Amino acid sequence: MPYLEPEERPETPLRTQVTGPIAWEDETLSPPSRLLRTLTATFHPLESLHAVSNGEVGPALRFALLTALPFMLLWAITPFTHTLMFGPLFKLEVLPDKSGLPVELDVLRAMGIGLGLSVISLVSWALPFASLARAFADGSRSEDPSKAAWRTALYRTWIVSFGTTALYFITWGLPKDPSPFVLELTLLTFEMVPRIVILVHCHAVARYFGATGLSALAVSIIPLAVQWAVSLPVWRAAELLLPAMPAG
Repeated sequence: MPYLEPEERPETPLRTQVTGPIAWEDETLSPPSRLLRTLTATFHPLESLHAVSNGEVGPALRFALLTALPFMLLWAITPFTHTLMFGPLFKLEVLPDKSGLPVELDVLRAMGIGLGLSVISLVSWALPFASLARAFADGSRSEDPSKAAWRTALYRTWIVSFGTTALYFITWGLPKDPSPFVLELTLLTFEMVPRIVILVHCHAVARYFGATGLSALAVSIIPLAVQWAVSLPVWRAAELLLPAMPAG
């Protein structure tokens, strides 16, 4: 492949980018169409790159509140409730004597923990991503790389919280002693794939603003490494501060 000067570099190596606003911000579309098209654009990072990078953070934040917030509240019910026992094949048992709280307050506490952990997780990778995107930008774009990074994070974070919620829900529905292959496939699909999608988006944004080679990899990999390093001790702290979980 012949060498391309920076000004000759194609917008993306693959698909043609959407030139107009991202669907969520396109007022000519109906609300359901705006929502669905923006969700599906998560799986087309190169097509939607230009649209995501242009605009204000406000619409992206509203989209995140609508799509990611419900899953941020739901996923932690399974691991952090003490009055509910989630058994195989969607078996649910209420254990009111296992916690000093009523079932309703116990569930609300778990939802609050899930929201807190999710927000910490989001900020722990979005903040370094925005900083690195700005640091490695070559100034050839008129858009603000930091703002584009935050828009990317807010428009795409739903896939992580949705994946975590789906992981716990599907695991709850598995039979007792499921095969290791099924467990590994479930974990890969709902825990790893969403993070790979985020990684691709981060790398695409880095390339869009002029980062190349190792610089582009740093912009995409370091934020997720920071997120991993922050989330593990925070998760552990949440477990230690709660009463012992019921056996089973």
